Amino acid sequence: MAHYKAQGTRRVWLPAAVFGLFALAICGRLVQLQVFEHGNYAKQAEQELLGDDVIYARRGSILDRNGGVLATSVDTWDVYVNPRAWKDDAVALKASQDLAPFLKADPLEIRATVREAGQADARVMHDLSYDKGIELIKKGIPGVVTLANTSRVNPEGDVGASIVGFTGTDNTGRAGIEGAYNEALQGTAGRAVYERDTTGDPIPYGQHRTIEPKPGEDLVLTIDRYLQQLAEQRLAAAIKEHRAKGGSIIVMDPATGEILALATSPSLKFSTLQDDLSRNDPDALAILRNRAVTDLYEPGSVMKIVTAAAAIDAGVVGPDTTYVDTGEVYIENVRLTNWDYSTYGLQSMTGVLENSINTGAVFMQQKLGTKLFQSYLDRFGFGKATGVDLQGEATGIFRRPQDDGYSPVDVATQSFGQSISVTPIQLMQAVAAAINGGNLITPHLVKAHIKADGTRTDVAPQIVSRAISPQTSDTIRMMLGKVVGQDPDGWGRNPSKYTAGGKSGTANVPVWGSYNDETQIASFIGFAPLDDPRILVLVKLDQNADLMTGTQAAGPIFAHFADDALRYLSVKPEKTDAAVSR
Repeated sequence: MAHYKAQGTRRVWLPAAVFGLFALAICGRLVQLQVFEHGNYAKQAEQELLGDDVIYARRGSILDRNGGVLATSVDTWDVYVNPRAWKDDAVALKASQDLAPFLKADPLEIRATVREAGQADARVMHDLSYDKGIELIKKGIPGVVTLANTSRVNPEGDVGASIVGFTGTDNTGRAGIEGAYNEALQGTAGRAVYERDTTGDPIPYGQHRTIEPKPGEDLVLTIDRYLQQLAEQRLAAAIKEHRAKGGSIIVMDPATGEILALATSPSLKFSTLQDDLSRNDPDALAILRNRAVTDLYEPGSVMKIVTAAAAIDAGVVGPDTTYVDTGEVYIENVRLTNWDYSTYGLQSMTGVLENSINTGAVFMQQKLGTKLFQSYLDRFGFGKATGVDLQGEATGIFRRPQDDGYSPVDVATQSFGQSISVTPIQLMQAVAAAINGGNLITPHLVKAHIKADGTRTDVAPQIVSRAISPQTSDTIRMMLGKVVGQDPDGWGRNPSKYTAGGKSGTANVPVWGSYNDETQIASFIGFAPLDDPRILVLVKLDQNADLMTGTQAAGPIFAHFADDALRYLSVKPEKTDAAVSR
């Protein structure tokens, strides 16, 4: 019997080919999913299964020099919602209504925040108070996860706010010491990794791994909170009395560079910070800078301290060297006069400081010569940053012969505090060198670091260089003592209980290459006691509307502050009541 082989037809091969290609596509897709895209899907699965959240480290505290707390952290909670647990509208509605009272927020807004987060956990509350967080945990609201965090508080209120600075919502320092020392204060954040169920809640016996955070260091400042508060109060009163637009009072130990108080106005205040930051106004954001280190000004006659120190140190004059003041001097056919247009006749270099004679300062500068005089400006730190531990420090400016537009008039006026711009902290550094034995020392605000284990590391004073000899420094102190000690007009710049030295400055504000006689900066820088200075104080008033001079407006503030500060520092009074009454 014959056998016939079956012949394929299109009805057989066509479906077989289609099914074969379909099977091949499925295999290819499986290979793609299980081999080539395995990592991506495994990661997605892990994200669905595991929660991974940041645990912020406890931020270090900021203390004053005596251990008083200026900034510290308290325990709080960050509240998150897992969006997958709220996919059901009914669940989301009920959960948001239960959650709303804890957050003091609208349930509708909470649900909107969760929806906008996509697949990631949505943070719906930052820094919920500790007690409220405990209540929330006990409530057991579906999808709600709480993580421990800390919040910054300032127990002294606004005292020292411009120094301390503040932190953002991520616990990162944004200004002041908080910003400058953020790395030390912040510590190292940890992480919490845990298995969670479909509602986002941790599975009790599931995988759980915690990387513990490392706490930040505590910082002990050089600031004394009592002196800081006193400086802020005196500055506010002075601004009001003299109708000034702002100002500064800075107190420093001239031997160590430790800043005991630093008050500025306008300045950051914790009590109004949130309102200031929420305003879209550049003037409001200006409070974030500390004007004592960021703003430049012409110091005026205070600069004569440096000119005299340079000339005496170089040996070109002595305190009793004389010259004849005619009330004017010509430089390149430009007439320079004394501040009050007076003529003082025969004067010593001490008399130049006592009477604040501009032509006498020019006399000393000319004895030095341009090159040597400006080399002393360099020695005293002008034209460069002091290195103070605050952000945004300006370097200062003075024109040199090699600069475009230079004129010999520039160096002549630099001798009495014009054509040179400084910051208040830079002037403090320079005058400290003039009276502390001649050492240019770095001003600083941090006295010590304390690690989490209690280990304390003190910050040693940093001497940059020598500006003048100890003998010259002694001479300058005695000359400045005569400036303050002779007070025939009763301006009140002499402390009642202590010997002191100092110098005033009254500088008109530069405007487009000239000076505005209606706007000025009145200042006084003084130190006490005279033989062994414990404090150096700068009082600066910006654009005082009453146009009183630095001697008249700022001098008495120094005198009263010095009496109160030295008494607080337990410095024995040098003057008896009988001496004061005379």
